[in-house]
Amino acid sequence: MNIQIISDIHGNATSLTQALSTPIQVDLIILVGDYLNHGPKNPILDEYDPERCAQILNDIDVPIIAVRGNCDSEVDQMLIDFPMMNDDSYFRFKDTTIYITHGHLFNPETDILDKKVDLYISGHTHIAKIEKMDEQILFNPGSISLPKGKLKASYGMIQHNLLELRDCETHKIIKTSDL
Repeated sequence: MNIQIISDIHGNATSLTQALSTPIQVDLIILVGDYLNHGPKNPILDEYDPERCAQILNDIDVPIIAVRGNCDSEVDQMLIDFPMMNDDSYFRFKDTTIYITHGHLFNPETDILDKKVDLYISGHTHIAKIEKMDEQILFNPGSISLPKGKLKASYGMIQHNLLELRDCETHKIIKTSDL
C-alpha cells in the first residue's frame, strides 16, 4: 500500500494537480488541512481557484483520511464531499500507528511526547521536515503551494516501510526515514 500525504493546498488547483500526478500508484491519501482558503496571512496566488480545487479533491478515487486546518471552515465542507472537519485522526498502517493533525491546535514538537504513536503527521508551518524523536517520527510534508524554509513545494509518501519527502514538481525524493 502506498500512501500520499498532502498539506496546505490553500486553493492552489495547479499545485494540487501537480502533487496528485505522482508517478507512484497511490492507494490512500492523507490530507493534512488548509484545502481551499488562501488564509489571511498568505498572498492570493495567481493559481488560486478554490472551486476547481474542490472539484479535483472530490474527483480523487482512492480512500481519503482528512483533518481540518486553521483556514478550513464549514463553508469549505459544503464544497468537499469527504469529511474534513475533524481536528485529528489516528490510522494504523502495518505495525505503524499514525496520528494526523494540522498542527495549529497543538505544538507537534511537544504533543508527540503525549501520543503513543510511531508517526506524528502535521502541517500548518509549511516547513517540511522528518525528525526522529527517540522511537517516534515527527513528519511535516510542507506545503504544495506556499512552501516556507529552504525546500520547494513538497508532499509525503509512505511506501513499504519508508517515509519519503518528495518534491512536488519533479516528484524526486528529498529525504527519507525508515518507519
